[in-house]
Amino acid sequence: MPKNALDNPLVLPILGLLVEQPRHAYAVFSEVRSRYGYLEVRNATVYTLLDRLTAEGWVAATGGAERDVLAVTDDGVAALAQRVRKQLGADLTGGPPFVTALAYLGILPPSEAQAVLRERIGLVREEIAGLETATREAATLEVHMIEAHYLLSRLHHDVEWLGRTADRIGDGELAWPQ
Repeated sequence: MPKNALDNPLVLPILGLLVEQPRHAYAVFSEVRSRYGYLEVRNATVYTLLDRLTAEGWVAATGGAERDVLAVTDDGVAALAQRVRKQLGADLTGGPPFVTALAYLGILPPSEAQAVLRERIGLVREEIAGLETATREAATLEVHMIEAHYLLSRLHHDVEWLGRTADRIGDGELAWPQ
């Protein structure tokens, strides 16, 4: 677990779920666990993070009959958008942090989402160029660098998908939240 609770990878999906709709704490835990099975989700961690997010002013509790309903604040929305921007430019292999951030691309205005995706395309193309050089110049059997070939195939696919998605955003074809 990170030293700063706000650096925990669960912060992004927790804020994202609360942007989608206010929820009780247990509902947040259940939905994170259900939707993000690839993340290690423990009940105590989610509750601790919800307390920290509330203390930070990113989440606010509204009184309920027995349990408080949690909702994201304007500061929480801004924090989520910042995290989405950051993660969409990181982890060029498309691992869990990228996939989780992609789930909340709609937090950004369409023009910014399109720009972030196009920026990622540039970064991925740089990664492709480096891997192509490495595989071409390798003085070894292809099988000894099979993972690089696999990653190259995935990265080429990512460039195509990201480009199509950015175009769909720009054309207004991809429906966007209000």
